[in-house]
Amino acid sequence: MFNLTALVLLTVPALAAPAAAAPAVDPPPTLVARYNFDGGATAGKISDLSGKGSSLTVRGADNGTVAITTEGAGRYASFPALCATGAPCARAILEAPNAADLNPGTRNFRWAATVRVTAAQLRGKANVMQKGLAGAESSWKLQLTGKTGRAQCAMTAKGTGQIATATSARPIADGAWHKIVCERTATSLSISVDGVAGSRATIPATFAVDNTMPLRIGGPNFGASSDMYHGQLDDVYIQLG
Repeated sequence: MFNLTALVLLTVPALAAPAAAAPAVDPPPTLVARYNFDGGATAGKISDLSGKGSSLTVRGADNGTVAITTEGAGRYASFPALCATGAPCARAILEAPNAADLNPGTRNFRWAATVRVTAAQLRGKANVMQKGLAGAESSWKLQLTGKTGRAQCAMTAKGTGQIATATSARPIADGAWHKIVCERTATSLSISVDGVAGSRATIPATFAVDNTMPLRIGGPNFGASSDMYHGQLDDVYIQLG
């Protein structure tokens, strides 16, 4: 009689390949300042709706002020009118103090405003919003250029002084409301007006903007020849990242 020995072969499952690493995803941009003027001004202050606390202070010279004007269900800011050359002109700006979130460095950054202006309200350049000056440290800015009133986004790099600009595809000084968006990505600066793209500037990834100056809306300062804005303004916002 033979003893039969059963041989049992155990199947060992193959080791699973390691899972592929998930692609890196940039976090969504963070809203770091927003002003829609619907709440008006309280004690000369306009609240920051982003929750970051960068409230705007109304500042004026030669009896200038920023009026909060009601239209329909909303409100907007109206800046002093353009006056005759050589006359003591009323001037006004809105100002928020320097804050880390308003200094993008080399990070993605977006700043935007909705404006209404006519050609008669322009004399040369008009600075809608900015932080910093081109000749000092570094800056980012939204301005209107020349009598045609094309919108332009501009940045000046810290350290190198390199300037980048992007200009709207067509003029906007027609008395209608227009939404202007400036956007800096890793290697470009672009502009759009009402969703229509304008020119795009290529910049190095090391292009940094970081300064200690306040955020100013409506003009750079109160100099006699400053590039003041004389139109209306609504829905200003800034995003970082």
